[in-house]
Amino acid sequence: MSSSNVPSTNTWSNCIGQQTCHPKYLLYPTSLQDLIDAIRLGRKENLKVRAVGSGHSFSDVAPTDDILLDPHGMNQVLKVDASLLRDPLKESSLFAVQSGITIRELNLALDKAGKALINIGAYDGQTLAGAISTGTHGKGITLGPMASSVRSLVVVSETGDVYQYEPSNGITDQDKFATDAAKAGMTLKQDDDFFQSVVVCMGCMGLIYSYIIEVVPTYFLIENRTVSSWENVKTELAMTKGGLLPEVLTYNRHYEVDINPYAIKGVHHCIVQTTNEVKTTHASGSRGFKNWLAGLLASWPVAEDVLVDILNEFPKASPWIVGNALSTLVDVNYIDKSYVVLNIGKVNNIKGLAMELSFPVDENLVNSIDNLFAIFADEASAKRWYLAGPIALRFVAPSQAYLAPQEGRPTCMVELDMIYGVMTGGDLLKSVTQRVISGNPAVRVHWGLDLDTVTGRQVQMRYGKYSKWLAVYRQLNSTGMFNSVFTDRLGISVDPNSNTAKLT
Repeated sequence: MSSSNVPSTNTWSNCIGQQTCHPKYLLYPTSLQDLIDAIRLGRKENLKVRAVGSGHSFSDVAPTDDILLDPHGMNQVLKVDASLLRDPLKESSLFAVQSGITIRELNLALDKAGKALINIGAYDGQTLAGAISTGTHGKGITLGPMASSVRSLVVVSETGDVYQYEPSNGITDQDKFATDAAKAGMTLKQDDDFFQSVVVCMGCMGLIYSYIIEVVPTYFLIENRTVSSWENVKTELAMTKGGLLPEVLTYNRHYEVDINPYAIKGVHHCIVQTTNEVKTTHASGSRGFKNWLAGLLASWPVAEDVLVDILNEFPKASPWIVGNALSTLVDVNYIDKSYVVLNIGKVNNIKGLAMELSFPVDENLVNSIDNLFAIFADEASAKRWYLAGPIALRFVAPSQAYLAPQEGRPTCMVELDMIYGVMTGGDLLKSVTQRVISGNPAVRVHWGLDLDTVTGRQVQMRYGKYSKWLAVYRQLNSTGMFNSVFTDRLGISVDPNSNTAKLT
């Protein structure tokens, strides 16, 4: 494991340079032993330890000025030992990898093996651990977030001990595990509270070495993107009698709506995207631009700083600029492998910023989205603050992970996108989020797409199993080794002398 210990040269920043830190040690682990050594270093020098991913989070979940680990060197495919499984026949549906593998690398490895992820987010540059640990979700009302595919994970604790966490009915046979020489020094803990807490823990409960995830055979998707309006779409999203989910969500594998948050001549224009599995082995057709940022640059072929200057000087142009960008996304019958279709990528020469809110899919959903648009209109009228980007609605199945934004309920994840560099952008996103949260106690915020706004009290009010998560956290961070600016913000940093974490 390589490292540097000169503070002036150790600088880490996220993908847009909006979160930065200057760790005393910046380490690049490649093995389980490297993680153990990092914990030992932290214990020896009384330093806190954090692991980062690809820096795709806009919140303060990653930064530390003590020991920071970049896990990209832990990107190997591992072997699932069928002899240790309760049901050896399940080996073909399981895939083991180190935690620092990027989703792009994982997709390629799976494809080579004739397999695919059940669900993925819209960007493949994240590390697997970074995506899972912050609640990254993908889409599909019958498909849970990425954490739902985890069957087992190996974690190095604050003491340097190694644990393999699984649900109570986990995939591993305890007796076989206990007598296996390769597992010497490792403890198997099959416990629902521990597993459902650790799987989405924002790096607060240990250093994740590896995962075993459930996968499926390679499959193809057919994508269609059509122009519509929110005024039409919201009738389709109304709950049916008896509280059943809207048919448009259950009929399609994936259903997504990208909306202009501002009405033009009384209409919120949008793109409706449906994606369904198709029985084929060949790609065909072509799509519009992968994402709205690419379409934006095509509509406004100027340098990024010039476009940002235009939006800063003429914020009222945002609705028309966003509308033009959305119109470039249309496609019909575009077919390719699942991971190709679902990855909308990023644009190298322009930066985006986002927050994401989690709403329950219930009878109040349409009114909640209408209220969100009203808040944006009010912010524009009162302050001349405009969102320089669309709003995306993605629908996800409930999660069992205690702090997953989708925990316990069918969920509509509402992403608020904009170009980074618009001077009022961050203030607008924070203001809108706080107004939504204060008016709706059911709304949660994505852990990675939060501009450091959420408090511990708000988390406590919104997650029914937060007390169970907090109890596990106190056990696994009893020394405060995994304290950070993030845990400080939530008011849960542990005092090692009292082993308590108090909400503030």
